[in-house]
Amino acid sequence: MANLNFPKMMYGGDYNPEQWPKEIWDEDMRLFQLAGIDIATIGVFSWAPLQPDEITYDFGWLDEVMDKLAQNGMKACLATSTAAVPAWMAKRYPDVLRKTSDGMMRKFGGGIIFARTARPSGIIRG
Repeated sequence: MANLNFPKMMYGGDYNPEQWPKEIWDEDMRLFQLAGIDIATIGVFSWAPLQPDEITYDFGWLDEVMDKLAQNGMKACLATSTAAVPAWMAKRYPDVLRKTSDGMMRKFGGGIIFARTARPSGIIRG
């Protein structure tokens, strides 16, 4: 089990390397060190690259980012990756998309778009 008794207040924030070319990740690490960052929250918006289709999972890039953080003396705070559903999911299961207060289905895109109350039956409350 991890020791959660950190010697100081951790300093960092969200890091979304999956949105940038891998070629700059080393520079990110250098800049993080210069800024005194010692923790990065990763995976917040990464559902699509982690699961590019319904049956495929790819954790390779996430492993690489976590390794880079550790090699540079930083910790990773792993998010749930559910802030934005992948396009394939919105297309195949449109009930996951939000509805406006007057019942209009919102379109895919624009960050957090899922309906927190979506049910497998297709009924959306709220």
